[in-house]
Amino acid sequence: MTDLTVEFIDGVYRLELNRPHRLNALSDAMLDALHDEINAVPDDAIAIVIRGAGKAFCSGHDLKDAADAGPLNTVTARAVAERMQRVAVAMRECRVPIITQVHRYAIGGGAEIALSGDIVIAADDTTFQFTEAAVGRVVTNGFTNLLPRTVGPVRAKQLFLLGRPMLADEAFQWGLLTEVHPLDNLDAAVEHVIAELREKSGWALGAAKTLVNRGLQASFESSLDFEIGAAIEAELGPDAVKGASEFADK
Repeated sequence: MTDLTVEFIDGVYRLELNRPHRLNALSDAMLDALHDEINAVPDDAIAIVIRGAGKAFCSGHDLKDAADAGPLNTVTARAVAERMQRVAVAMRECRVPIITQVHRYAIGGGAEIALSGDIVIAADDTTFQFTEAAVGRVVTNGFTNLLPRTVGPVRAKQLFLLGRPMLADEAFQWGLLTEVHPLDNLDAAVEHVIAELREKSGWALGAAKTLVNRGLQASFESSLDFEIGAAIEAELGPDAVKGASEFADK
């Protein structure tokens, strides 16, 4: 059984974390596959959906696997952290919108992956929790940079230092989730968002995602320059011409 299953239907790639017997705990094979599959998705895809098989989205790193691997040294410890960060970079740099479909548990590294989606749709029974400090580890995936920007440093430290569970409604109020739905409606909610994305220019969606991500690290003036470059490319592209023609015909 593969740790990650891949389904491609009508322009949508569905990547499913597939270790339900371990609540989809992250293995090296799963992280490598997730990185490789995201990087392989063509720019003209409609969306990528990342979800978890079985009873939960993801319970975090598989600590049993880590224990079985034995003591680490500087080289192997770096490799562990970089394997996770490669996924974060792939998600961020992919031009295709990434939807994370989250249910029941998103713990540790699982929470980081879940909340890294461009569109995060969670079931109302979902618990998010950063448990790294409780097991002698630290948050990676760039979340020490990204999370304080969204929730502020006080709340970020509350989540990282105290490791308190955060329910879906609270995460939504803090601006970490796009939508929250009853579990039975989660699939339909994701399909509705995919239908909305189908109506948009794929190029424009990719440009918007890239501009927002670059803007987080740039000055206001640099963001203006990024936007000008994207606007010129957009205006000269076929999607803008087609869109203007269709609008004029209405």
